[in-house]
Amino acid sequence: MIPRERIKTYLDLTETQAVSRRYFLIGFFDGLLTIAGLIIGAFISGHNDSRLVLSVGFATMLAVGISSAWGAFEAERIEQESLKRKREKHLLFRFEDGIIEDAHRFAVFVTSAVHGIAPIIGSIILLIPYLILPPLEAFEFSIILCCISLFLIGALMGRIFEGNIFINGLRTLILGLLIMLLVAVLNPAHVV
Repeated sequence: MIPRERIKTYLDLTETQAVSRRYFLIGFFDGLLTIAGLIIGAFISGHNDSRLVLSVGFATMLAVGISSAWGAFEAERIEQESLKRKREKHLLFRFEDGIIEDAHRFAVFVTSAVHGIAPIIGSIILLIPYLILPPLEAFEFSIILCCISLFLIGALMGRIFEGNIFINGLRTLILGLLIMLLVAVLNPAHVV
């Protein structure tokens, strides 16, 4: 296990906290709206069955989570290597198996884990109602939960970045509602 002080050093050296925060916000938003799209599609197509929504939702949740984690792992591996090389160039010193090398490896794993977990959390929030409620009520409750979650994640962004909490929450909610409306309008179930 890595000592707490060492972790703090790793985080400071690699800006992992800022990157992880961004990845969490992006992943959570993606998880919410991916499952919202699935739920809306199931509802519009007349297949708002709890077993179907849960089965497809769970598979989608895993796919988005794994894809996000793997994509972040590959992107961060390259970014952290680039950051390390830039430091080496400026310091005229090559880092070999030491704290700097360990910090960059640590950053890759932490950020990719955060980006993989975040959409799973967003997805689970919208799937839970289908475990405990009849399908129509689950659909309605999931959409309400999605709207509340969108507002809260926007408000959190406003708080973190010292902006207006209410305006940021409202902006994120409106964007999410526009995306859900677009999904509903463009859904092929209308013509099939």
